[in-house]
Amino acid sequence: MTIPKEIREKVEQKLKLDEEIKDWIKENLDAEDMFFETISIEDYPSGKKQDDGEWCDQSVGYCGDDFRGDYYWPMDNGKYMRMYFEC
Repeated sequence: MTIPKEIREKVEQKLKLDEEIKDWIKENLDAEDMFFETISIEDYPSGKKQDDGEWCDQSVGYCGDDFRGDYYWPMDNGKYMRMYFEC
């Protein structure tokens, strides 16, 4: 099956938006050294409260000096932007 034009264009648009969002996060949210791929909007955070209303739910990785988990930033609508990260 060949992917139709309208779906291809939506995928291309989504990938472009994903890159813009990742660039904004790296520039504005002190996430330069993090690898991340999953971003979602959540009603409530989990983990431990950080500075400025942020939350972090992380665990130690396989090597002991690496980490992975979810980081939450408060949004203007009372919800949280969640990002899965590895570093």
